[in-house]
Amino acid sequence: MAKFEAPIDFHVNVGTLSNGAKVLKVLRKLGFKTVVLAYTTTDSVCELRSLDKNVLEECKKLKLNAFVKANILSENRGHLKKCLRKIRSKVDVVSISPKNLDIARFSGRDRRVDTVIFTYDELVRFYDDSQAKLMNQNGIALEIPFNRLWGKNKISYKTFFFLKRTLYYTVKFRVPIIISSGATKITEVKSPKQLTSLLEILGLPESYAKLSITTYPLAILKRNVHKRSRKHVQQGVDLA
Repeated sequence: MAKFEAPIDFHVNVGTLSNGAKVLKVLRKLGFKTVVLAYTTTDSVCELRSLDKNVLEECKKLKLNAFVKANILSENRGHLKKCLRKIRSKVDVVSISPKNLDIARFSGRDRRVDTVIFTYDELVRFYDDSQAKLMNQNGIALEIPFNRLWGKNKISYKTFFFLKRTLYYTVKFRVPIIISSGATKITEVKSPKQLTSLLEILGLPESYAKLSITTYPLAILKRNVHKRSRKHVQQGVDLA
C-alpha cells in the first residue's frame, strides 16, 4: 500500500540520474520521506521505459516512498493528447513542460495534467494571469524545478522581478505551487529547507512555502492513487 509522507522531492530525474543509489541516500539523509521518480518523454508513442529495479529496491531499503512521474515535452497539441491517453493510467503523476503558448494554455485546462513545469524563460513568456486562472480553475499545480530554474540563470534584478511576478499571480489566483529539485546528480540535490528558501527569498511566508513540499504534492499523490484504485469509478463516483 502506498504511503503518503512528507517532505517530498517531486521531481528526481531518473532518466538521466547518475549515481542513483547515492542520490537516493543523500535525499533520505536530508530528510525527504518521499521521492517522485521522473521520466521525460518526447517520442510520439510515449513509451515509458521500465523503472530500473535497482532504483526501486534502493528506495525500499532506505524506507523512501517512491512514485512515478511522466514529464512530457511537447510543441504539438495532437501529439500531447496522444501522450496523455497512453500515459495517464500508467503513472502516478503527469507533468507537462510546454514549449509554446498553445501547449501552456492546453496544459492549464486539461485535468489529466497534474503539474505544469516552467523554466525561467518559459515563465517569462507563458505564465501570466490567464495561465494562472486556468490552472486554478482546473486544480493544476505550478511546479518549479530548482535546478532548471535557478542553476543556469544569472541572479539579477530582472530575474527577481519576473520570479516575484510569478509568485504574485500564483498567490492571487490560488494556484498550488510545488518546488522540486529536478536533480540528475548528487550536486543538484537540495534539502527541504533549501527548496522552500527559494520561495521565501521571493516573498512567500515560510508557512506558505512549506506547503510546496508537503500539502500540495501530497494532495496530488493521494488523489491519483485513489483514481487508479478499484473503488474509483469516475469523477465523483466511488464504490462503497
